[in-house]
Amino acid sequence: MAVALVLDAALAINGLVPERAALFPNATAFLDSLAAEPTVIAGFASGIALMLLLLLPIHHVYRTREVRLLQERERLAAHNAKLVRQAASDGLLGIANRREFERVFKLEWLRAARERQPLSLLMIDIDCFKCFNDTYGHQAGDTCLREVAKVLRAAAARPGDLVARYGGEEMALLIPHTGMEGALRMAERIHTMLEDRALPFSASPVAKHVTVSIGVSSMLPVRHANRSVLISQADEGLYAAKEGGRNRTEAVPNLRLIAPEEAAPLRSASRAQGA
Repeated sequence: MAVALVLDAALAINGLVPERAALFPNATAFLDSLAAEPTVIAGFASGIALMLLLLLPIHHVYRTREVRLLQERERLAAHNAKLVRQAASDGLLGIANRREFERVFKLEWLRAARERQPLSLLMIDIDCFKCFNDTYGHQAGDTCLREVAKVLRAAAARPGDLVARYGGEEMALLIPHTGMEGALRMAERIHTMLEDRALPFSASPVAKHVTVSIGVSSMLPVRHANRSVLISQADEGLYAAKEGGRNRTEAVPNLRLIAPEEAAPLRSASRAQGA
């Protein structure tokens, strides 16, 4: 109140606010009367100082509480982001789970259709994985899955590429803005990296190390087309790779949706049995 009185009177004295429009019309006269009484002025100033001394701790408490609220909000946001990541990832392999794959696949399909860009999918299955578990045990099997997932993440280095666990020992690699040629190069890179990694598998009928079979499909999506066709084509390629001897890649493009320049080979094998 004291501060308001002083400001109001000061404005009225300087003519900035008409005296009739002032909050305290008699403030000027009141201050004139105070000028004749130094003791009263000193008491009035002391009151203002006391008021300020009381307001400063309150302001400090308010600022402290505001900082704490902001820190708590940031902590909750980080915790929620962690929960979202956990809900979207496979707990064992640390890659996207099936639900996250379906979500991203839908978004990438629509974006590829809008931008008229190809979208490729690799379906990857560890060869003779049941035999691996029977030979080395399930804990070693889990380690094998994690090592293969690491290889896939290293091979798919672009930010937009998605590595996901599709089910069991089967994994998926979704590659936006990539046609058949690029997808086949990615598959070959995976084979080579696994060969270099040389995870022991003495009981394998294919090689002395862990290998994978890969089915590849690549399309130029159409917005209202059934996107599951891309998955079924990649699955068909995976089945053909297994039937062809495993440790190989088979590609089955869809000619109705694939880009014209990509549509030459109906099926290509990138690696022979035992390579």
